[in-house]
Amino acid sequence: MASAEDPKPYSPEPAPTGRRQLSAVPRYFSATLSQGLVSGFHFVLNLLLVKLLSVGDFGIYALTFVIAIMATAIINALFTTPLCVYAPSAATDSQRRSIESTLTTLMFVVLGAALAFGILSVLTNGLGFFDVKTTGVSLLFVVTYLARQYSRNFGYSRFDVITVLFGDILYVVVGGAVLTALLLSDTTLTVVHVLTLLSVGNLLASAVELSRIPHSLSLIRISTALTEYRSIWEQSRWALIGAITTVVVSQAHSIVVSAVKGPAAYAPLAAGFVIFGPIRVIFTTIQNVVKPEMSRAIANLNAANAYRQMLAVSLISACAVVALITSVWVLWPLIESKLYADQYADSPMKTIVMLWAAITLLGAFQNGPYIALQAMKEFKPLAMLTVYGAAISLTLVILLLFYYPIEYTIVGILMTEIYIMVRAIRLVSRQFKTRLAATPVMNPAT
Repeated sequence: MASAEDPKPYSPEPAPTGRRQLSAVPRYFSATLSQGLVSGFHFVLNLLLVKLLSVGDFGIYALTFVIAIMATAIINALFTTPLCVYAPSAATDSQRRSIESTLTTLMFVVLGAALAFGILSVLTNGLGFFDVKTTGVSLLFVVTYLARQYSRNFGYSRFDVITVLFGDILYVVVGGAVLTALLLSDTTLTVVHVLTLLSVGNLLASAVELSRIPHSLSLIRISTALTEYRSIWEQSRWALIGAITTVVVSQAHSIVVSAVKGPAAYAPLAAGFVIFGPIRVIFTTIQNVVKPEMSRAIANLNAANAYRQMLAVSLISACAVVALITSVWVLWPLIESKLYADQYADSPMKTIVMLWAAITLLGAFQNGPYIALQAMKEFKPLAMLTVYGAAISLTLVILLLFYYPIEYTIVGILMTEIYIMVRAIRLVSRQFKTRLAATPVMNPAT
């Protein structure tokens, strides 16, 4: 029997204001609804921007999102993934709060440093890529995007999807209202307008999400945070390597084409991706929701439950992508005339879109194994897999750019994703085989 001095066993706290936590299925439904709102908003926004922004402005907008995604991959590896993996599987409440305080303190330090760098760059025009105003709002968007991703995942790590839903609703309402006002005022929409309104939406949503944490989130001394983070760093360093190389795998065409040909040349590739962008974001949301659940199951020696979750994630993701691809194929004449005919008539948009369709389907099959490997804290094998993938991706994209039209650089991404999918499935299969064999009794309560 536990004494009064024994640490309190970990159990996720109830959501704020005394609400009881949702069970697993309603949590998944709420998270899907939440991300569906955001993805739907971004989908409509991207469709509008393809038509309303100049080709140059749309290229800048797309590249800014690529930079934000790259930065998010780094933040996820250093802070978000440890938050979603270590906090839910913590042995006690005090241990969980210590993990949260450590990671949040360091996250604030990184955001502050990024903001200071952005202000310095704007004042000195140190980056020199675009004009001062465009550089300023691009950097502001990246910083607020990072803050929002962390605040959303904080809610998911505590199994509090309702808080995330409130933040997402606010983000969509604010963004939609400001965008509608701009369009009704006959303002010529620019990339500065778009990135500013998205930044404001990110800030407001993050403020709401962090304000609803059911206890006072205390920041600690940076030196203390670094000391506490040392044990997490042993794994997160591999997650960092994997995150960077994963971005290189998926964005090698963005890096190479933009560097060699410029943003305008990259714009058709980005325009073809907008159809599948929202569903790729949903993949990430599924990861964020299921990862804490799977981590807790593995910590409770219930590998069978985690295995079922992995299969369900990949199956649901693949079915959603197949449905989307079928719709695009059937409606292609309408999509082409309404979306691409004006500014991208000279580009082979059907080829570009179908290549992105194949890549997205491969990503759906990878979704479950990726979550499982991270929940098992198998960061090093996953990192080494993407290191090889990044080298293959960059090599293929460079070769294809110099010998074939620009749109075929996406084939390099496709071939690399096939390699990664096969290797990831083999790796996760070996891990589950070992864990299932070592599990003597299942825990039905998990």
